[in-house]
Amino acid sequence: MRNPLVAMALAGCVLPLCAQPTPPPPVLQITRETIKEGKGAAHRRTEQDYANAFRKNKSPYNYIALTTESGSNEVWFASAYASFAALEESDKLSGKAPLKNDIELVEARDGELRASSRTMTAVLRMDMSYLPPNGVTIGKTRYVMIETFRVRLGHDDEFQVGAKMFTDAYRKANSQSPVFMYSLIAGAPEGTYLVVQPLASLKELDDEPARMKAVVDAMGAANFGRLMKSEGDVFQAMESTLFAVSPEMSYASKAIEDEDPGFWRPKASSAPAKSKESTPKTGQ
Repeated sequence: MRNPLVAMALAGCVLPLCAQPTPPPPVLQITRETIKEGKGAAHRRTEQDYANAFRKNKSPYNYIALTTESGSNEVWFASAYASFAALEESDKLSGKAPLKNDIELVEARDGELRASSRTMTAVLRMDMSYLPPNGVTIGKTRYVMIETFRVRLGHDDEFQVGAKMFTDAYRKANSQSPVFMYSLIAGAPEGTYLVVQPLASLKELDDEPARMKAVVDAMGAANFGRLMKSEGDVFQAMESTLFAVSPEMSYASKAIEDEDPGFWRPKASSAPAKSKESTPKTGQ
């Protein structure tokens, strides 16, 4: 697994959205785990033990797990900090017993199921992000599209100008799809950016062509054409990855879970009133 994961942002959200539209977290930490073939189910069970350890110890730090729907077999654990000072504080707290002891008991099993892992740290670029007034909340987010851009050395200014043009076009088109830009500062090659788009349903991808046409119209066909022509000069690589939110492997806040208990706590919501099914357990 990861270093015990990061605190949610001030409003209690992880990933960029909360119950009410607020600015996304300034610092985002993502741990990528590549899972060995045939070990997906065992990995899910191990990650549930991790989450139960955090619940048992009433950890104030939460995280959301994302499983790949495309590309290699990976799980990304996304956590948010209000600052780098908060990130440092979370490391100190999660390195203390008894939480530290519980995590170490699970870590050996989890390590056998991973082919590799990497932790990345990113900072928000709000000047290249778009936050609509009625965007999907994290409690209702079921999928996340993440686009990874590798910008050629010396071309960051051009990339930022183009990104801001798209942001302005989203605003003019009155798009209801949030788009968040993060610049990776550690754990990835120089010039790597992540564009994060949360989705309430895959149906939103059916509407993407019409949505992009509205954005292009708002930007102007000539401006859009010039941006597309410069892609080869600005970008070294581009990749889109679709993820599904995994409630089983997440340790979400109560506020997020309360938005849709049937999704985030399926056993608890279906259990009889006197059942203790929702009581966190460890060592399963």
